Amino acid sequence: MAKYLLGWELGANRGHLVRMADVARRLAAEGHEVVLAAQRLSRDFDLPPNVQLWQAPIWPRLLGNVGALGGPMPNTMGDILVRVGLDIPGTLPVLVEAWRRMLDAVLPDAVAADFAPALLCAARGRVPTLAMGLAFDSVPGHLAEFPSLTGQPAAYGEAGVLAAVNASMAATGLDPLAHLPQMFAADHALAGTFVELDVYAKWRREPVVAPSVAHPVGEAAAGDEVFLYADAALLRTPALWDGLARSGLPVRVHAQGASQAQQAELARLGFAVEPAPIPFARIAERSRVVMTYGGLGFVSSALAAGVPVVVVHYDLEKALTGQAITRMQLGGHVYAGSVQPEAFATSLRQLYQNDSFQRRARELAPGFRARLSPSQEELAARWLVEAVR
Repeated sequence: MAKYLLGWELGANRGHLVRMADVARRLAAEGHEVVLAAQRLSRDFDLPPNVQLWQAPIWPRLLGNVGALGGPMPNTMGDILVRVGLDIPGTLPVLVEAWRRMLDAVLPDAVAADFAPALLCAARGRVPTLAMGLAFDSVPGHLAEFPSLTGQPAAYGEAGVLAAVNASMAATGLDPLAHLPQMFAADHALAGTFVELDVYAKWRREPVVAPSVAHPVGEAAAGDEVFLYADAALLRTPALWDGLARSGLPVRVHAQGASQAQQAELARLGFAVEPAPIPFARIAERSRVVMTYGGLGFVSSALAAGVPVVVVHYDLEKALTGQAITRMQLGGHVYAGSVQPEAFATSLRQLYQNDSFQRRARELAPGFRARLSPSQEELAARWLVEAVR
């Protein structure tokens, strides 16, 4: 039997750990040894007891509130890496050395990295490497520079960042990078998304695979509700809730992490509040429109079920997803910080009442559903096993 190291470094979404846990379960079921090194440790999901859970090396600015740093907003993945600490002298070498010490301790036969560029740098040339995760964080490693995702130039000059990174790499005896996207290079890549949502589609050499959707999505029916899946950031956006209340539409809400007091306030505004997550198939059955902060799993589920989507976003990744939904005429998007309650209510009513959105969503749904298998996790486990045979 083989031994594997699965690692996750960046990204705030719990889905990274859920995806890694799925791969770990598949490998463990075949008798393999698995160490899962995560940015945030948790066992509040199904993980075999024999899978070891380790703390991953942490990028320096993840220890604070990255959103509170100020400065220019990111336009490239390079800008995002700078915001989490790539510009700090020694960051990448320290992370690489930390991962190498873990590799020396674990002695894996292969490595899978989920938004873990420093792990890929550490493992490159030592063992087979697999990059997996969302398309947004699965950057094609062959690119000469990170492409702009907004049409605007990089907020931080990439040549200067590369020079500083390589100077610190050389000072610690590590090989320099030919270009910054090389941080994401792997022996094989599995970017999970629908190609219509892939921000790197025109640069990618390997085809995308199914997004991570582990639950039945169901199909749109005759539902008349607006369902909002909110997170902590949207809970702190009072204009959104004001706009929803002004819309006069039947709204049902699940807000992850909401306190009892917050749930009571949502109920006072006239919303049906779901204190616990509910199956997506049930959401699809009773919803005419769904709303979300832009998580790819929820958006992909809605596309496959045939329900129009409104993305209320607050970061670059979610904004790009919302823009793609709008281009496909399958819903709309709005920046959470710019919501004007009355204008938002009017726009939501217009989308809700426009039957063309429902017709188009249902027409395209079978094509999306057909691409939900094989799953990214199944393909990842299969590649890892084959890589060490």
